[in-house]
Amino acid sequence: MRSGRRHRQTMKDLIILRGLPGVGKSDRARELLDEYRRPGIQGEIYSTDRYHEMFDWDTQYFNRNHMWNRRDVFRAMKSGVTPIIVDNTNVNCWHMYPYVFMGMHRRYYITIEEVPRGYPGNFIPLNKLYRLCSGNIPKRTFRKYRDGWEEVDNYRDVLDDEFSLKRWERSREEWNVN
Repeated sequence: MRSGRRHRQTMKDLIILRGLPGVGKSDRARELLDEYRRPGIQGEIYSTDRYHEMFDWDTQYFNRNHMWNRRDVFRAMKSGVTPIIVDNTNVNCWHMYPYVFMGMHRRYYITIEEVPRGYPGNFIPLNKLYRLCSGNIPKRTFRKYRDGWEEVDNYRDVLDDEFSLKRWERSREEWNVN
């Protein structure tokens, strides 16, 4: 007798990558897309960097750029895209909350992957990351990300985070009202 639960193989996938700038999230996203690709499965990578690059990394646009990325992910979920790979730093639970919330409501299988695996135990020195990013990101930003890093074992940690709930409860973004 079938249990009534959807089999894992038939679920759509949401993969949320997290890690400091320069650790290889974008490379990992491309690897994952290649791993998932098969006939009829296209998948997409969603990175706020795409918008940051359009505006020469001007920080005055960062909030809007993140909002646009969330909008794009929401619309992709409504269209049934799989896998959806979110390639952002995702340092804090509240950064991931909208994606996890959307994924739960759209019945996606949610995976949160740290890059490199095992971070922060598998730590890359900040000076090396700074060089990998060609000095385009201030060292203080790397320190802020490192010092503010929140441990997340699975998507439930994100959904149950009180700060995230308060941060997003009044959001009028498309994903939170539909």
